[in-house]
Amino acid sequence: MDEFKDLYYHRNPHARLEPYGDVTERRQLRDNLKCKDFKWFLENIYPEIHVPEDVPGQFGMLKNKGMINYCFDYNPPNEHDVTGQKVILYPCHGMGQNQFFEYTSYNEIRYNTRQPEGCVTADANTDHLTMYLCRENGQKVPENQEFIFRKDGSLLHQLTEKCVQAERNSENGNSEPVLRPCSDTDYQKWFFQERS
Repeated sequence: MDEFKDLYYHRNPHARLEPYGDVTERRQLRDNLKCKDFKWFLENIYPEIHVPEDVPGQFGMLKNKGMINYCFDYNPPNEHDVTGQKVILYPCHGMGQNQFFEYTSYNEIRYNTRQPEGCVTADANTDHLTMYLCRENGQKVPENQEFIFRKDGSLLHQLTEKCVQAERNSENGNSEPVLRPCSDTDYQKWFFQERS
C-alpha cells in the first residue's frame, strides 16, 4: 500500500501491533516484475473510490468538549448496509472502527472504515444525525450532508443553520449528537483526536 498504509493504520490502530513479518522478498518481486504502485491502482483502476484526506486535526475520534470522553459512534447492525441508523455518542475507546470519522475538504463528516462509505446526514425535518451513503467522486455533496467545522469547534449544518450539540436523551438515557440553535456552550464544541 506504499504511502497509503497510514490510512489503514489510522482506522485500525490495533493492526500496528500485529507482526507482519519480513516483506523484503515481496518488495523485490514487485520491483522485478515492474509492478505499478498502489497510487497507480487507485488512479487508473479504481478512480471512483474516495481516498481519505486524513488532514491532521480532521480525522480520528470526534470528541465533544462538554460531554468529556464521549465520541461520535456508528455501529450499524448489518456491516454490509452502513446507512439509515442514528449516529450516537459513546464513551471514547481509541480503537478506531466505529468511532473513526474524517472531516473532508468538501465539508463532509465521513465514516470511512468500510465500503461503501457513509456520511453523517441531517434532514430538514429532524434534529437527529443519521448515516447515508456519501456522494461518489465528481458528484456534488448533498446539502443535508454539508457541515462547516468552524474555528471555535462548532459544527454548523449548512441546510438547517443549526449546530451539532451533544445531549443525553431524556427518554432512554443514551447520548447522541443532535441539531440545536447555535450557542457558545461546550456541548457544541467538537475536536478530533487521532488516538487516546
